[in-house]
Amino acid sequence: MANTKPAGNKHQLRTRETQTRILAAAEVIFSKQGFENTQLEQVAARAGYTRGAIYAHYSDKEDLFLALMRHQVLTQFTAIRRAIEAEPKLSKRLGIFKRWIASQVNDRYWSMLILEFKLYVLRRPRSRQKLLHAYDSMRRLSGGDFIEVLFGENLDKPSRAAIERRLTLIGAILGAVVLESHLRPKLFTKPLLQPVLEDLCDALLHA
Repeated sequence: MANTKPAGNKHQLRTRETQTRILAAAEVIFSKQGFENTQLEQVAARAGYTRGAIYAHYSDKEDLFLALMRHQVLTQFTAIRRAIEAEPKLSKRLGIFKRWIASQVNDRYWSMLILEFKLYVLRRPRSRQKLLHAYDSMRRLSGGDFIEVLFGENLDKPSRAAIERRLTLIGAILGAVVLESHLRPKLFTKPLLQPVLEDLCDALLHA
């Protein structure tokens, strides 16, 4: 039987494998040391490659971090989207989303990394544009209109804009809550935070 695999298949597989190993190493190093303290040599060593191998796939540390962010966000978002779409009743979908948002407080290291990177790009206009471009890219890759998945298709333009602002605000508040829980862990314990965040989602999304 003739080989029907595309000519570049092995190369593509090697590329994906290399990128997967680099991103896994980057996640470990960034989580331990933060964005600004991380050196590409450390990521390369963790992944078992040279620094040149990193540059073969990512132009710089910012590019590597944004690739990791896209991977993390899209992996989580794909999973929760499937769970929400599996619920046929629109009235119950917000509850699934609300509980998922509240559970994100447990992901302390990634939330802190995102906050650090946002502060970093605020002082660098070109980096800020790269982050905003990454947001747009993730929206396109996430599989369609998430607002419609949660709220249905019969929304006018002002209503959609209001919901998008509130969803963005929920994400910003979540980041601030995680930061404060690092500073005052005895006051903001995980068992106490989760119901508060669920109430906050209720207040914002049902207003």
